[in-house]
Amino acid sequence: MESKKNPNPLPAGVRKRHILATPTPINSTSWSPDSRLITCALDDGTVVAFDATQGREEWISNAHTGPVISTAWSPTGERLAAASMDATISILDGHTGTLVHTLTGHTSNVLSVAWSSNGQYLISGSSDHTVRVWDATSGNQNAVLTGHSSPVYSVGISSDSSAFCSGSSDNAAIVWDGTSNCIVHRLEHPDWVLGVAFPARGPHIATACLDGTVRIWDTSSGRELRTLENRGTVISVAFSADARLLAAKLSTKVRLWRCDSWEPVGELDDTSSHKYFGYNRFTSSSNGSNVFITLKDSRHLCIWDIDAAPLLSAASSKAVHYANAKIVLVGDTGVGKSGLGLVLSGQPFAPTDSTHGRQVWVFEQNEIQLIGDSKERRETFLWDLAGQPGYRLIHQLHLSEVAIALVVFDARSEVDPFAGVRHWDKALRQAQRVLGGGGVPARTFLVAARVDRGALAVSHGRIQKAVDDMGFNGFYETSAREGWGIPELRAAISSAIDWDLLPKVSSTEFFESIKSFILGEKAIGRILSTKSDLYRSFLNTDKVNQRSDSKLQFEICLGRVESRGLIRRMSFGDLTLLQPELLDAYASALVNAAKEEPDGLGSILEDDAFEGRFRMSQSERVQERDTEKLLLIATVEELLRRDIVIREAVEDGVYLVFPSQLTREGIGLADPEGKEVTFHFSGAIVSIYATLAVRLTHSGIFVKKDLWRHAATYRDKSGGLCGLILAEGDEGEGRLTIFYDNRASRETRFQFETYVQTHLERRAALGSVRRIQLFSCDKCMTPVTGVQVQRRRDRGFDFLNCNVCGASVSLCESVPSAMLNSTPGIVQAIDRAVDSQKSRDTAETMLKGKMELGEFDVFICYNSQDRDAVTRIANALKRRGVLPWMDRWQLRPGIPWQRVLEEQIEKVKAAAVFVGPSGVGPWQSEEIDAFLRECVRRHCPVIPVLLENAVENRLPPLPVFLRGRTWVDFRVKQPNPLRNLLWGIEGSSAKKKG
Repeated sequence: MESKKNPNPLPAGVRKRHILATPTPINSTSWSPDSRLITCALDDGTVVAFDATQGREEWISNAHTGPVISTAWSPTGERLAAASMDATISILDGHTGTLVHTLTGHTSNVLSVAWSSNGQYLISGSSDHTVRVWDATSGNQNAVLTGHSSPVYSVGISSDSSAFCSGSSDNAAIVWDGTSNCIVHRLEHPDWVLGVAFPARGPHIATACLDGTVRIWDTSSGRELRTLENRGTVISVAFSADARLLAAKLSTKVRLWRCDSWEPVGELDDTSSHKYFGYNRFTSSSNGSNVFITLKDSRHLCIWDIDAAPLLSAASSKAVHYANAKIVLVGDTGVGKSGLGLVLSGQPFAPTDSTHGRQVWVFEQNEIQLIGDSKERRETFLWDLAGQPGYRLIHQLHLSEVAIALVVFDARSEVDPFAGVRHWDKALRQAQRVLGGGGVPARTFLVAARVDRGALAVSHGRIQKAVDDMGFNGFYETSAREGWGIPELRAAISSAIDWDLLPKVSSTEFFESIKSFILGEKAIGRILSTKSDLYRSFLNTDKVNQRSDSKLQFEICLGRVESRGLIRRMSFGDLTLLQPELLDAYASALVNAAKEEPDGLGSILEDDAFEGRFRMSQSERVQERDTEKLLLIATVEELLRRDIVIREAVEDGVYLVFPSQLTREGIGLADPEGKEVTFHFSGAIVSIYATLAVRLTHSGIFVKKDLWRHAATYRDKSGGLCGLILAEGDEGEGRLTIFYDNRASRETRFQFETYVQTHLERRAALGSVRRIQLFSCDKCMTPVTGVQVQRRRDRGFDFLNCNVCGASVSLCESVPSAMLNSTPGIVQAIDRAVDSQKSRDTAETMLKGKMELGEFDVFICYNSQDRDAVTRIANALKRRGVLPWMDRWQLRPGIPWQRVLEEQIEKVKAAAVFVGPSGVGPWQSEEIDAFLRECVRRHCPVIPVLLENAVENRLPPLPVFLRGRTWVDFRVKQPNPLRNLLWGIEGSSAKKKG
């Protein structure tokens, strides 16, 4: 008799040791240093320790009132730290589980904790957006770090305690200095960072990203070394004890990668699914052996012994390795960039008008042989950026991760041919400075275009001086029309790309075939498509690689291509924009329209923006009107998400205000009274200032009073005035001065300054922010010069007398300790208010897009007696970007129900059946009953919802097809009913909104 084969055989060298059970769901696990004990952080607030050899329970702790999320052992095994959703961290005796200390200070859920390898300190990350450092002996709080603007999901510490890292849903991981607690590197990601891990040795760190990738970084430089692409969200990541393997926890699997060639070597089942992102930690022992833990389900864990030698030698799966290089073509308008871009990318020359958007072409593709059988595909993309001054705000967003920059100029100009060159050189230096050591140094070439039209009007000596002064790596004279200098420039570009420094990607053949298909669709000029249509087209072109999870993998790969800026998935209509450069064109035209407003207020009516009523070349507009309307909606949404505009309602409508485009000069603001602090910083100066002005406007603490060119004033709740003045220097240097009137309280001044400084530290070049205290008389507001301050301090004085009114002016910079302790709360409160307002603004824009497409997320069924209560819930859904179909809003008088329902059944994603105190179900209507039955047949979610005033302890009778479905109950506060309703309508995507 033939034996059945295991459909999922274990990889070579992998052996299951034990399966252990817990009474409640497991949130995370950790090993004791000697690998004898495993601790499980449980959802009921307990921590349980198991003997890993015998598989029996050793001890249990009940130190918390909320779920325990993360645990970490001290290096000696004497103590265990446990982080909980009750906002505390407990320090437990490692032998007995007895409570030793309780660490308090976080103001929200503590999501992660790690113990330094030297045993001197602990770090923790929390939903309160902070990372905190704790003294391991006393339990005192040593530092509160506010580098993140969203919950911190994961923390880790290097093996020598010289650095620690935190990962957050603000799409960044921060590397901190282990001694000074200062930010060393900010590692940007395309999505939430759910996990971080250091190996036992080596200067690397791994991060787990919601987009399905694991990224490997060099800890010392902050440079990205490699991206590992996986089939689904990566929840956490861990290195094996011998640092030969890396494990990535996916939704139902743990994928193992070898750390030398970055090839996948096997998978382990891990079917656990938890309601929280990032909490299911994947761990390995620390005594030199490779022992891993996976979760069989939420209450059972598996212990695996892994022998790396047979696993690595038996591995046959090969990854596809590739690297991308980005060339940017920049210069002022009319200098011949676009024609040059065409011929450099292998296309025939064609006369081109000045373009307002950006264009992306394939410059070069080739393949090289690696050690063994592996190959590396190398792709170079050429980005042509528009040169008009009004478009620079948008295009400076694309100057990161540049390998080569071609700065094009008109050498026939006899006035100042290098004016534009200086601007772009400065912009490129700003972008490099913001990246710090984590960026690949860009090589830059100065290029004279259109030399066939006449001799150079500027001498070669002057050109050489510009090359030397600005540090260009070469100068080339070209003619795209005649082909002069093109081969030489192409060769120089190809040889200048340092592929060893560029991050590599390890993927699969299937992902590669999807990516090639998408790039092909871009190349033929396809603009907009639904994901479903794109997927069907892909299946028609690639029938060989079809598989059961093809559609899921296709959507994941769309995200990968989007992260490179080559496409854009829109937030409505299930649409993918294959030419995202069109958004740049429309955004730049809006920026110009705002700047050209005669009142100098840098604004445009939102309705004018949505309807395209602004000046823009017809050759650059999308001619299909319906498509253009969708692109305009997506453009406004993008501007709101990036904090480039303020959405402001006034009497004559809603305006989009661009703080960077204000031309109105502030009278008397050149040197205002009450100046208190100046910050010097470097980076993208105007962009940093504009986003600060937007975020302060939405802060909920400060109310915008006036905006001017490079200046803004705000009122606090008691009427005190706070203001900003920006001054731009050379080489990307900025100076931001804060001033107040005498009604602004000390607390208001501290809050304002704290948020400004935090904003600059998050967005300016790392280490570039310098704070300089200014002093003035509190009585007459007369400023004190820096020379006076320094000379008085040199003589040992901490005060001086005002030379106008004689009042004593303190020269101390001390801040009350109560205010210092409130710093994280201030920053978090403002971040929360800003993000809430931005969510409301972008949700309203998303709804407009859905309305254009007739795309309703949920069909609302209710009894007319419950209309008011249901309307309140429907409005709450709209504020979160969910579009409900409700008869009072969408049913035009005189139109029969039946026809409307027939139209909606093919489009609606879900239905919600609301039940109030009468208990009479809306399904009693024949038409509604038929509609709901059809929803069930089509596998759409049909969600029964109990209203807040429904009869207590009694569920109304439901038709058979609705019985057994999970209710959303608004009579209770926990679990949050609105969040549950969103989850029911949108599935897992609602978690990020929650």
